[in-house]
Amino acid sequence: STAARGALLALLCWAALPAPARAYEDQVVLGLDIGYARALANDDLPANGLLSGLSVDIGIGDAWAIRCRAAYAFHPGGRPLHLGLAGAEVVYLLDILELVPFFGLGVDGILTQREDDGTGVDLALHAVLGLDWLVTREWVVGLDIRAYALPFSLADQGVDPVYLGAGLRLGYVFDRF
Repeated sequence: STAARGALLALLCWAALPAPARAYEDQVVLGLDIGYARALANDDLPANGLLSGLSVDIGIGDAWAIRCRAAYAFHPGGRPLHLGLAGAEVVYLLDILELVPFFGLGVDGILTQREDDGTGVDLALHAVLGLDWLVTREWVVGLDIRAYALPFSLADQGVDPVYLGAGLRLGYVFDRF
């Protein structure tokens, strides 16, 4: 009958529809990064350093994500500086097919250790700007730059009030359960 054919055609068309696109709200990205760190405003510190980190991005909307990140920086020199960062940021992602620019703001706790200066703890605020390349649905390669400001800088602990980090990130994307 015509009604049965129409129902069958409608069912076939419905079955052929692609699955709904799920942007970032249903995804988690585990990332590993390596890069460059620089102390900008304190001449007593070794300026150049090697930075490495781990991150977890949790999508909270079609263009928003929360990224938690832990990082370590080593600044070699006569009196090397060891710096640990742990923080979170909110990022806005401009999804443009394979290339995804993003920007955001975050807050961090910073732990520093330097010979003869002891250990220091401070709070930092940062801005992040970056670009992700979605190599496949599962793999992301990204570049990001973070500028840190330490409004309560512990100058006597050897902490620089302005700090910069730039890194290359590899991330694995999976859907949340």
